[in-house]
Amino acid sequence: MSDDPFPAVLIIDDNAKIGRLVAEIFTRLGFSEVDTTRSGVEALDMVRNGNYGLIVCDLDLEPIDGLQILRTIKSDEHLFKIAFILTETSITFEQVTAAHAAGVDAFLLKPFDIALLKSKLKTVLRRQARRRRIVNDWTQKSLHEVL
Repeated sequence: MSDDPFPAVLIIDDNAKIGRLVAEIFTRLGFSEVDTTRSGVEALDMVRNGNYGLIVCDLDLEPIDGLQILRTIKSDEHLFKIAFILTETSITFEQVTAAHAAGVDAFLLKPFDIALLKSKLKTVLRRQARRRRIVNDWTQKSLHEVL
């Protein structure tokens, strides 16, 4: 990874215009590696073959929705540390509950403003940094215990 302090971001939205707009917002905020896709299937391939630190995903996708992508990412031992933000124009209580159970890091209702996005990003990226430290500490301790 480069000296870039921001993680690589994957934007998943079936509306190409919204995907490009969100990517442009992230670029203006200082993220240098921002990819977009309209397909949940393609997104999973990109995540498995990439080095993303943050995924911003629309909830309402076909044939694989944002919740299914979230569950797939968070249940994979190699990918679960990736921060995950779900976006949607409206979210039901049931969707919020299911997403929290699956490990979502944040929700953003569309349209979202830059101040709210920045606030959510600070929280999510700080949590991600702590999670990486905890997992790395756990891995190092486990290796030392085994050896």
